[in-house]
Amino acid sequence: MQLNLTDQEAALLMRVVRNRLGELRIEVRHDRTMDSRAYLLHKERLLNRIFGKFPKDINEHAHMEGYKVGAATTMV
Repeated sequence: MQLNLTDQEAALLMRVVRNRLGELRIEVRHDRTMDSRAYLLHKERLLNRIFGKFPKDINEHAHMEGYKVGAATTMV
């Protein structure tokens, strides 16, 4: 499978994966059930593999380009 992303999309996806990894670590620490803990660790390994595939020189703030702080948006 190949996924083509813009720099903004890749930066946002990288941030989402990193944030989820942090959340998973907390979940693993607090989980006392062997089966669910094993599943959480499996998900953590998969996310780490995905995270490792991002280019090392990616601009992690690219997803913010073009966004103006305080800009109002209307949802339709």
